[in-house]
Amino acid sequence: MARVRLLDVYRAVLTERQQEALRLQLEEDWSLSELARALGTSRAAAHDLVRRGVERMESMEEQLGVCHRLEAADRELTRLRERVSRLERQLRARPAVRVGS
Repeated sequence: MARVRLLDVYRAVLTERQQEALRLQLEEDWSLSELARALGTSRAAAHDLVRRGVERMESMEEQLGVCHRLEAADRELTRLRERVSRLERQLRARPAVRVGS
């Protein structure tokens, strides 16, 4: 499961500090050293903060399965879009039918 998707879905269950740490690491691609400096803490403490946040989000996903359902919906949407595109191509390839001449 992509951690960025987990963060999008379960951000609200995290502490403000976990939210900020995970946002910076996952969305801004900050290193643990950069994160620790920004948070005014040690690299080990930043790592623990991120780890606990990820564990919390993964636990919520195991219980609720929201990300799993969203991924299934995304796959279905992609499948339907491909089907519509195929049908549109088929319609364009057919000769025009004249009505009422």
